[in-house]
Amino acid sequence: MSGRDVLAQVFGLKSFEEISRYFADLSQPNKENAVPRGRVANVFVVIQAEGELVIRHEGGEDVTLATIDGDKYPMILHEKLVSAWRRQMLEILRSDYDIHRKEINEILGKGENYQWHCSLRPTITVKKSRGRESTEEKMGGLCRECPNCMVFGFAVGEGERYNLKSRVEGDIYLATTPESRSVVIRTFNAVDEVTHTTYIQAEGERTGALFRLSLIREGTLFVGKIALKDLSPAEFALALYSLAVTTRIGGVKSDFGKVKIIIPAIALCDHEVSSGYEVFGRVKGLDNVSEVVRIINDHVKQFSSECRVFTSEDFAKRIIETVGKNKHEIIAEAWRDGLNFKKSIEAFIGAE
Repeated sequence: MSGRDVLAQVFGLKSFEEISRYFADLSQPNKENAVPRGRVANVFVVIQAEGELVIRHEGGEDVTLATIDGDKYPMILHEKLVSAWRRQMLEILRSDYDIHRKEINEILGKGENYQWHCSLRPTITVKKSRGRESTEEKMGGLCRECPNCMVFGFAVGEGERYNLKSRVEGDIYLATTPESRSVVIRTFNAVDEVTHTTYIQAEGERTGALFRLSLIREGTLFVGKIALKDLSPAEFALALYSLAVTTRIGGVKSDFGKVKIIIPAIALCDHEVSSGYEVFGRVKGLDNVSEVVRIINDHVKQFSSECRVFTSEDFAKRIIETVGKNKHEIIAEAWRDGLNFKKSIEAFIGAE
């Protein structure tokens, strides 16, 4: 089943043609696809904590808080979600590649001995200036040709003439309940890795080791909105599937971080509508997920005059089921579309 057929089924349409104008046709290289053309899928999400979460950002605080109307609310930055989302998609692509390596290599135009690899990993470079050395951390390991790179973007690499901006944009995801209701402080024993005890021998004395963490309480709801721009049907289906099956966010994911991604509404439009903050204003103070989903759906329906609006209790369930049954076909199509997008960019640059 193609990406077009999958989306028609997910949205309950008789024909994909009803929404085709909101997606890029990347079946062939076309330099006109190298620049944005106002094809926006506004995806509204609810992130439900199914366990306690460690959500840290820059600054060293255990929980990042936004002050709104005198109260403090936990928030998740878009980069934190994208980090987990992008790694999840890479896992899916690698799993499929291990099974269908020959076919994907043919799509890439590589020989049968080629081994594709793409990963998000930091690398350290050393710069020297006036006798001093300084270190700079860069993101390495990206292949710059897979569906992950072509959807989420990459920085310029060796031999490349351009950066690729992410076609996935978002803002903050705010908790619907304030810190007093959504954050809990836990005290833990620090187990010594050598002795596997909570006591550490130091200078002839045995000392206890305790530490505290501020954790997002289980059941806490975060709301927000993502804009996916100029994606092909297969890229969109793969991106949503990867988001829907993302199950852990934040730090210390081996012990914390279990979440459930809920997608109540999708608005297809020629521009971006609403925001995470606007959605938050409608559901502030609520902790019942069914009520939050209902209110989000009512909010998104107001854009029906300018967008093609679809609402549900949870599109994530439909996406997991429908894409899951046709996963390899969608992934292979997304590979072809991504490479055609890359060729479109190169043709656009060459035409200048």
